[in-house]
Amino acid sequence: MVRLVLSAIRERLGETLLLGLLAALVVAVGVAGPLYADAAARNVVAATADTATPAEVSLTVTVEMTSRNGFAAALAELRGSIATVPAGPGVREIRGGYRRGAVTPREPGAPVELLLAARDDACAHLALTGACPAGPGEAALAATTASRLGLAVGDTFGFQVQPSTPAATLRVTGVYDVDGASATLTDPYWAGRAELTPVPLRAENPIFAVPESLQALGADTFQATLDYVADLTAMSPADVDALARTLRDGDVPGRGIAVTGGLSRLLPQIVADRDTVAVPVVTGAVLLLGVAWWVLLLGVGHAAAARRTQTVLGALRGAPARHRAALTAGPGVLTVLLALPVGLVLGRLLAQLLAWAAMDAAGPVELSVTALAVAVGLTLAVLVSVVVAYVRAQRGGVLDALRQVPARRGAAGGVAVVVVVVLAVAAALQLRNGDEVLGLAGYVLPAAAPVLMLVAAGLVAARAVRPLAGLLGRAGLRSGRAGTALAALYAARRPGMDRLVALVVIVMALLGHAAYGWQGLQADETERARLALGAAEVVRVRAPSRAALLHQVRQADPAGAWAMAVARQESSAGTTVAVDASRLARVAYWPATADVTADQLARALRPPANPAVRVTGATLLLDLTAPATVEVDQPLTAVLDGPDGAPVTATSAVVPGRGRQTVRLAVPACASGDGCRLSWLSFRYDPGGLVLHGIAQAGPDAVVADAAAMTDPARWRTTVGAEGRVSLTPLPAGLAVDYEPADPRFPDPEVRVQVADVPLPMPAVLAGQARLAHDRTVLRGEMLSPLRRPVDVLAAVPALPGAGPQGLLVDLEYADRVGDSTDNIADLQVWLSPDAPADALDRLRDTGLVPVSAQTAVQRAEHGLAVGQGPGSRFRLGAALLAVLLVMVAVALVVAVDAPRRGAELAALRTQGLPQRAVGRATRSGYVLIVAAAAAGGGLLGAAAADGPTAWSGLPVAVLAAAALLLSATAFVVGTRLSKVAGLDLEEGR
Repeated sequence: MVRLVLSAIRERLGETLLLGLLAALVVAVGVAGPLYADAAARNVVAATADTATPAEVSLTVTVEMTSRNGFAAALAELRGSIATVPAGPGVREIRGGYRRGAVTPREPGAPVELLLAARDDACAHLALTGACPAGPGEAALAATTASRLGLAVGDTFGFQVQPSTPAATLRVTGVYDVDGASATLTDPYWAGRAELTPVPLRAENPIFAVPESLQALGADTFQATLDYVADLTAMSPADVDALARTLRDGDVPGRGIAVTGGLSRLLPQIVADRDTVAVPVVTGAVLLLGVAWWVLLLGVGHAAAARRTQTVLGALRGAPARHRAALTAGPGVLTVLLALPVGLVLGRLLAQLLAWAAMDAAGPVELSVTALAVAVGLTLAVLVSVVVAYVRAQRGGVLDALRQVPARRGAAGGVAVVVVVVLAVAAALQLRNGDEVLGLAGYVLPAAAPVLMLVAAGLVAARAVRPLAGLLGRAGLRSGRAGTALAALYAARRPGMDRLVALVVIVMALLGHAAYGWQGLQADETERARLALGAAEVVRVRAPSRAALLHQVRQADPAGAWAMAVARQESSAGTTVAVDASRLARVAYWPATADVTADQLARALRPPANPAVRVTGATLLLDLTAPATVEVDQPLTAVLDGPDGAPVTATSAVVPGRGRQTVRLAVPACASGDGCRLSWLSFRYDPGGLVLHGIAQAGPDAVVADAAAMTDPARWRTTVGAEGRVSLTPLPAGLAVDYEPADPRFPDPEVRVQVADVPLPMPAVLAGQARLAHDRTVLRGEMLSPLRRPVDVLAAVPALPGAGPQGLLVDLEYADRVGDSTDNIADLQVWLSPDAPADALDRLRDTGLVPVSAQTAVQRAEHGLAVGQGPGSRFRLGAALLAVLLVMVAVALVVAVDAPRRGAELAALRTQGLPQRAVGRATRSGYVLIVAAAAAGGGLLGAAAADGPTAWSGLPVAVLAAAALLLSATAFVVGTRLSKVAGLDLEEGR
């Protein structure tokens, strides 16, 4: 029996090898899908790790704890109070704590408020000169802080947490450098904690010590911290799933425990991105598997038909049934079993090649249990298909087998067409009606509906091949075109020709749909990236203040041609983007869907306002009258924007009992450059009854605000939205300040008199429908501070640069002034235009800015394609291209199998006088015209089904044209070989 099977294989070795190759391809395609999906999941994690910020990969827990039981006991208690502790591969727990206190400089000056912090392994993440603090009383200071305090390594200083406790003595063992080094800003170790992260340009960086030093401060409480930082590069997709479930199922923290960080949002986003990738991967894998299976069935069917006569002759000669079965199905079964390991190897190689082509962070693809299970299942299915095909080929009478009449088709094909058409129509109607689909179908249906419709259209089109070919053949006979008539009539009579046409139409349609889908996805990601960033390139920077950022960017680009200062603040209500409006039109990306231009809005965002109160002298003089109710010195602070934008603060005291007096505040920085802009005056205690008569300066002497300016109610205002009730009353003698707290038990610690040099409500552009701006509704939005400010909506556009479809766009200078705070909670950025010079970052550094990170719109679009639908869309396009190669095999297979029978028919006609030219036309052009027409029709179907514009240019047209040419060339080549079959090249007239 074995010798019989082997002899059958040797007899038809080429046919057997083709069957084995097709079976291996089916297994390879089935294995490649899950392997690529696993690689895509790992790629999503890796791509997210490359762009995630320290705050996004961390979860921070902060609470005020008692220090009576010690540092370690407090942290253990805090850890026990967390219901769900993040844990697993790649998750690091960092313990710490800090306490705020005051340090008095060695030179005479006001005490400096600083943090004394203890944090696990802090010195390993500092650029430290000297020794790391190892025992109680030892500390490491930032270089900027040490310079301000006048300290060096070996010096001692006092750290006092509150006036009622004595200062703890600390010795400087090391100084860490932060100037010009921004590596710490992107180090995940700091978990995005702004208060602990060493920041360039900031003098008040933390003092680091051991926990025992923190314990020895004498304070009753301290801020305990537990940070959980995830190293995504060390986590597998399964680890991400497990940690995401842990954070999702965690209970709400107890009262007073602040839990922040983006890890609980980042991990679900990774899972969602991975699910998004899976849908087009499944669609592409099913497409490729279907085509490979189709080609396999064509090959098996032709092989079974070729052995049909041999089997019947064996039966007539009395061969046993088991021998006939072995002769018929044995070679195919053995070949399929041997193809299993080959298919596994090919599948892994195919998945690896697709991963390298489609992913930036693709690693080695390893076989998985799922892939092995799929391979075994497909092998069994192929075996069943082979046996069924051989059984079906044996149907019919003996004479039909001897005459090689094809077996009749069953009703299964027609039923399958009806089922596919019904499913396609149902899916299309459901999507068109906007029905909400829950569960997995909600992801699969939008991707499957176009595929089903294209497959249904291809099957229906194929059903029209035979009648149309018959009409064309009869028309050719009537017109005397014998070659055309023979080619058309053969297509009408050949049962498998419509299947080949259906295969070509469907694959070309899906190729066109995939190519246009990839082009549309690239365009969408590019548009989203531009809107999300706001410009061609965005550089995150560190600056002393928002005003300093504005000043330094203008200094780097005086002409305003390529750089723009931006402050971006995110909140639950949307994103506030504050820009240097004078440069908006030249630097920012403005969406084409907006009804107004960037130039128009830039002018509207900066309406005229009251002039600023500017100080150009070294001393600020305040002429005021203190009320008789003041019994102690009243601290008075002036806050100004310095010549370079950095905040300038000066404090003096209003002396009680002196009546009208002049308070002198030293502001030497204001005597240089363009001077300083006065932001506000603040009073530590209730200034009720105090009258401001005027503001002047000394060195040089000048009047800054005369009596007319002080009594002008439009020049002064109180803090918008702040607690308490401050009233400003213009009197003939000056501006009276009165204060009535909302709750006398809790007076405001700072009462301010603001300079009103900004329009209120704030002019803004809103992201939304245009009708929102028609009634000029006054809204309230966050203006670079937690307090909301009134907003005057000038216009509404569908999306804003840097904010997207939900947010506000305002002028940075006005927003900074109305923010009423030197503290900054916004992300400071510099937007660069596409034509920015190559040394743009160096020019920004020369002004004192510290770049933290930079990202271009191209990079963001590539990242979006790496973690979103990109890998799946690339796989679908790659699968469609591979399907074209399989269709080429199918075309060659159909024509090659037809060659003997077709050659015999044409040879007989040639002997009867058929002209050689007609024979050549029937063989060379017949298959080419059929395949070319089917390819063109399929390409048109794919283009028509594509979402968005389908202009005949670019990648899709090139891909479709190349695929059509390859298929047509294959048909031409095999048709040409058919014309050389013995008997077809007879001389004319023979």
